Amino acid sequence: MPNNGPGLMAILAHHRNRSVLPAMSLGLILVCWPLLVTDARLYYQVFGMACLYGALALAWNIHALTGAISLGHAAFFGLGAYGACLLEHYWHWPVLLSILVGSIAGAAYGLLWGIAFQQLRGAYFALATLASVEIPKVVIDNWDSVTFGSLGLIGIPQLPSIRFGHWELFIGGDPRGQYFFLLGFMALVSWLHRGAIRSRWGWAIRAIRENESTASSIGINVRLVRVQAVTLSSYLTAICGALYAHLVGLIEPGLVFSLHLSALPLVLTMFGGRCHSYGPILGALLLYPLDQLVFHPLLPAGHLALYGLAIIATISFFPHGVASWIQQRLGSAWN
Repeated sequence: MPNNGPGLMAILAHHRNRSVLPAMSLGLILVCWPLLVTDARLYYQVFGMACLYGALALAWNIHALTGAISLGHAAFFGLGAYGACLLEHYWHWPVLLSILVGSIAGAAYGLLWGIAFQQLRGAYFALATLASVEIPKVVIDNWDSVTFGSLGLIGIPQLPSIRFGHWELFIGGDPRGQYFFLLGFMALVSWLHRGAIRSRWGWAIRAIRENESTASSIGINVRLVRVQAVTLSSYLTAICGALYAHLVGLIEPGLVFSLHLSALPLVLTMFGGRCHSYGPILGALLLYPLDQLVFHPLLPAGHLALYGLAIIATISFFPHGVASWIQQRLGSAWN
């Protein structure tokens, strides 16, 4: 039989390499640059928060892969922050345990979303999620005897150190330790996000996004998969909120239930590339440092305009995200 070109396995390996190479290069840079810079406290803090927002964007995209665009993930973020901090304040739970358990409040609200909004699609779903942020915000803002209302919570303990035998990673007061901790957390969420794209469950999610009727006809339980996606997404988002509270040291309703936190993961994901396993990470690592290190010093009162510009640039030049653009450039270079 004549050989008319590369085999199927070779073609698949080629496309896999095109996807893996940028991700591996990005990971290598993120791990190695702090080892080369000894005194860069500001950069550790900025890129550490970029990793946290990268994890937030990945968590948001797990739900968005079903085709549902949420404008209300700040509800999960805020519930995770308050859930963890109230456990520590009233019952003095260990920090890491309170983060994992307190974030269940966000997952429970996400489960409620999955049940209450199961018939909504498109703009109706987006508006419902946006409105739903106000419910926990108003409750927490007015329940002074428990949540301290609009005064918020202060004196939140720092993240504890992590020990592995004789090796110890200082997190709380060490920006470099915080950076590596948040980088590891982002890597964990990235692994889950990759599974949501490439696993059998991930294929079910994408089948639902493309056509719910067809997905249902081939045996996919559309409602169950949607509920699973929003519950996982909400729990990971709540953990991001709990970590944010311990990094900042204080929370109040207007801070953790803000519209900015609902819109931010959408912007980061669309700019980076929602259909790539590393797209949301790329969006966070490009936009947030650019915002904090360039736009904020130049335009203290208008630096958030960067995210509006990013949306315009995405629509005009990178409709599938920066990750797709990079992958296409690499493919052109290799061909």
